[in-house]
Amino acid sequence: MSGQRIVLFGACGFIGSNLLKYWNLDNIFAPNLVEADLTRPDSLKQVLLPGDIVVNAAGYAEATDTSPRGLALFRAVNVDGVRNLAEACRSAGVAQLVHISSVAAMGRWHASNVTEDMMKPVRSPYAQSKLDGELILEGFREVFPVTIVRPTSVFGEGRGLAATLCKFVARGTIPLPAGGAALIPFTYIGNVAHVIKLTLGNPNCFGKTFIVGDAESYQLRTVVCELARAMNVDIRIVSIPASAAMIGAWCLERFAKLRRSKPLIDRSRVETMTCSVSYSIEAIRSATGYEPPYSLKDALQRIAAWYKSKVSDAQWPQ
Repeated sequence: MSGQRIVLFGACGFIGSNLLKYWNLDNIFAPNLVEADLTRPDSLKQVLLPGDIVVNAAGYAEATDTSPRGLALFRAVNVDGVRNLAEACRSAGVAQLVHISSVAAMGRWHASNVTEDMMKPVRSPYAQSKLDGELILEGFREVFPVTIVRPTSVFGEGRGLAATLCKFVARGTIPLPAGGAALIPFTYIGNVAHVIKLTLGNPNCFGKTFIVGDAESYQLRTVVCELARAMNVDIRIVSIPASAAMIGAWCLERFAKLRRSKPLIDRSRVETMTCSVSYSIEAIRSATGYEPPYSLKDALQRIAAWYKSKVSDAQWPQ
């Protein structure tokens, strides 16, 4: 990788901006939206050079969006955009394309130790778009080195999930479907940035697809309690039966549809919060020697500090 240029697409998004933050590399180039757009093939050819390592962190990631606009963006960016980028990489003669997909492309699982080859039918337009993007890249593996990474449930400073959890903790009372007992495959953005860096220019990763995340899943209840400790606040967890939470989410969806807005929570999220799943990271460990540098406690302390910096003293729990 020494001397090679790393071209990052999606540098303005949550994952892309954190790759820039954690990598701190002199040879990284991040074309902005004016210079390069996955939906404009000609713009891609103008920024790629022979021998580049290309990282695609771009994509439309509103996973629960089923509006006509959302469906169009899933297709234009996550599918056609991936095809455009792959074609541009082939034309330019790049050294490697690292594409950031999602475990959503594997379908929804309720199981332990799920591995890369375990696939189920997908159940959402977002998941379908991520799977379709991966299938397009399968056709380019023999042309140039392609690496696909599938992060699990990524959280960190600045992402909606982290802010929402902090807000609930600050209020002191937190309703959790099924008491938060389900195991959720959370992984901190710093861990994702670290492992993706390990794939760059790594021959062990060429032509491979990897799940990337933590070595274990965490009870949602544990995450909330650890965050409360980091925020130095006492909390009360209210257990909501999963069936009641699902009905409530359906009502919120209906109300949001009438108002043409997004629901605070939907049935897909309730299912995520009540179905345990864990993923194996043995493949990426074997290829790169990866071990997550940030523990759950480290991550939540960083998130708590971020949240405190964003709210007034009056809003911060005493």
